[in-house]
Amino acid sequence: MPSDAFETLNQIKWLVPVVLIVLFWSWESQWPFFHFPGGRWRHGIINLSFGIFNATAIGLLFAGLLSVVTEHTVQRQWGLLNAFAAGPWCRFTLALLLLDGWMYWWHRANHRIPALWRFHRMHHSDPHMDVTSASRFHFGEQVAAATLRLGLVPVFGLDIWHLVIYDSLVIASTQFHHANISIGRADRYLRWLIVTPDMHKVHHSVFQPETDSNYSTVFSIWDRLAGSFRLRPDVRKVRFGLRDFSDARWQTVWGLLRTPFVVPVATIAFNEQKSFQEPLAEAPTSRE
Repeated sequence: MPSDAFETLNQIKWLVPVVLIVLFWSWESQWPFFHFPGGRWRHGIINLSFGIFNATAIGLLFAGLLSVVTEHTVQRQWGLLNAFAAGPWCRFTLALLLLDGWMYWWHRANHRIPALWRFHRMHHSDPHMDVTSASRFHFGEQVAAATLRLGLVPVFGLDIWHLVIYDSLVIASTQFHHANISIGRADRYLRWLIVTPDMHKVHHSVFQPETDSNYSTVFSIWDRLAGSFRLRPDVRKVRFGLRDFSDARWQTVWGLLRTPFVVPVATIAFNEQKSFQEPLAEAPTSRE
């Protein structure tokens, strides 16, 4: 790919989150799906602060390494995509599928492996999911993901522009399906192709069987193929967050940073736990 075209793609990658945050924040302000209590600006600023810090730090730590690895991969024709003759568009399509399939299994591993879950639970502890929740990840999780990606490049045979375009899709998709919005009946049809707000709301449920479902990032097909797809007909009854991190002290910057390193004591009284769990446990599940 010519250097000027790559630079344009890279600029688009950094412009996408800014434009979409403004768009979805405005949408949430006018037509919110859930009406959350006050403190929305504080909640958003904290989440976005983590996103900005992570993007800056990961860029400084890994951009040079990633460039070197992809350059060597292209020059030496390493990886699956270089194992057979294919045109650039075929390679690009396969690269997107490989990356998105990897993201499914990486996300699922973050829920299944205790050491990874300790970091990922910071994302799930958000009690008021909105577009800024797409930026709420612990730096430790981001470092692990970026390190593993360095190994994926030669294994898959990826070019740098494959990563830039896919990252732009990930940003757009995650901001869309975390946003506190509804797309009405269109959600039913669109989720056959991509992850939608109704689908991802279930994933952020406080009810663990729902939390451990709907792991896809861009394309929803992975959950259907792996049997982890789950829906609820009563999405408005979903309660977000994690029971052990529901207390306000875990929603501060310091509390969020500490999340992976503590063994939490449940902060919800028994009768409150019961009120959370019973409607969720009895709620019907739809698999389409």
